[in-house]
Amino acid sequence: MRSLGLILILVLFTSTHLVFAQGRPPAKVVVSPVVKQSVQDQVLLIGTVEAKRSSKVATEAAGRVIMLGVRRGARVEKGAVLAELDASELLLQIRASEAGRKAALARLNKARDNLKRAEGLIEEQLISDKDYRETVLSVAELEEDLAESRAEQMQLKDLLAKKQVRAPFKGIVTQEWVEVGEWLEKGGGVVQLVDAAKVRILVDMPEKYVPHLKTGGPVGVRFDGIGDERFSGTVHALIPQGDREARLFPLEVHVDNADFRIKTGMLARIHFDLGLERRVLMADKDAIIRRGAEIFLFAVEGDKAVQHKVSLGSAKGGMIEVSGSIQEGTPVVIRGNERLRDGQPVQVVP
Repeated sequence: MRSLGLILILVLFTSTHLVFAQGRPPAKVVVSPVVKQSVQDQVLLIGTVEAKRSSKVATEAAGRVIMLGVRRGARVEKGAVLAELDASELLLQIRASEAGRKAALARLNKARDNLKRAEGLIEEQLISDKDYRETVLSVAELEEDLAESRAEQMQLKDLLAKKQVRAPFKGIVTQEWVEVGEWLEKGGGVVQLVDAAKVRILVDMPEKYVPHLKTGGPVGVRFDGIGDERFSGTVHALIPQGDREARLFPLEVHVDNADFRIKTGMLARIHFDLGLERRVLMADKDAIIRRGAEIFLFAVEGDKAVQHKVSLGSAKGGMIEVSGSIQEGTPVVIRGNERLRDGQPVQVVP
């Protein structure tokens, strides 16, 4: 038994010694080649989202609020009734005006009939010229009365329409300024309405980048409150009057927001492409390793991983500009590079 134990220990020692003598097995890695691509230099600026339009919708008539049809957060279409004012007294005036108009029309029709008879009688010289002129004058006066009555009725109906406060544009209600039962004077605020179907972002553009901007040009925009999703925006306007000391010029960027995902007040990061295109070496972003102040990647040379220090530049999709001792076409490790060491044997797998 003692001899058998010694033999087992010897076999185990020999096997372990052989494993260590052979070294660690190659690390399995996935690679991607360094490629040459065209890029444009970019500048990143920070701005704040604002609504394209924001209006304190006011009433054009005075009255007591009898209906408030919307609340904060409501989405409304253009022309939607936001509030309604009491119009009971106005409706009585309209009825009285309508009755007066009908009476004026009846008097006018009677006067016109008299004028027709007078025209026949004057031809036969059966009435005097004075009586005829009085008949003509009566018709003219009644026509003027009827026109005034119609104008008064139109004014009353226009005032009646103003008793309903309607949305001047499609938007979202962000604030209510009144409640049912309150008295509103003419010009009093009803709600705050914001047009958020398209938002604007105001940023300060440094002077050196101004020559590269083009009105209507595309820009990429990301919002911290939404995530990494990239939105398409356009340069709407560059204000030609800047800050004399800081040499900054106000720039306005517009972004479509049909689904209202972008909220006013959000932080926006705007990416501007500047200058001419240039050809640079690009590597997969997953190849980049940062350890302290060092930035490097591992290239597969033969059957080993070789460490290369690199400097980074512009990013484009999942690729990033690299410069250093790396060459175009060199396979660099993008998976399995977390624990690699310089010179370590590797095995490339799909």
